[in-house]
Amino acid sequence: MAFSIGLVAERSGVAATTLRFYEAEGLLSAPGRVGGRRRYDEGVFHRLEVIGLCKAAGFSLEEIRVLLADDSPGRAESRSLAESKLVDVDAQMATLVRAREIIECAMQCTCPSVDACACKIEPVSGSPC
Repeated sequence: MAFSIGLVAERSGVAATTLRFYEAEGLLSAPGRVGGRRRYDEGVFHRLEVIGLCKAAGFSLEEIRVLLADDSPGRAESRSLAESKLVDVDAQMATLVRAREIIECAMQCTCPSVDACACKIEPVSGSPC
């Protein structure tokens, strides 16, 4: 099944202008055309998901291009890039866990302000206020 750029944009949440940009930047392969209009195959949704997750993990578009284009045996370049980024992803996850702990405690806190809080929020995940 072939999808128009509008349908891909709607289903993926990625703007049509961004799809054209990704194509120009080599992140998406040029789709086939019918009557001069782009027609994407089903695989575009997976590729867009990968691009979005990589962006969320802090990869630059150039780094994403390397990851997507590396088809060398063993994929040494993309493997090295991914391994280095995992440290950042783990740090982001730890920060988000801590933020969740604080938010959950703040929802139960009856102190007059953050500065006057006597709840003593513990740094261990899952601990009570």
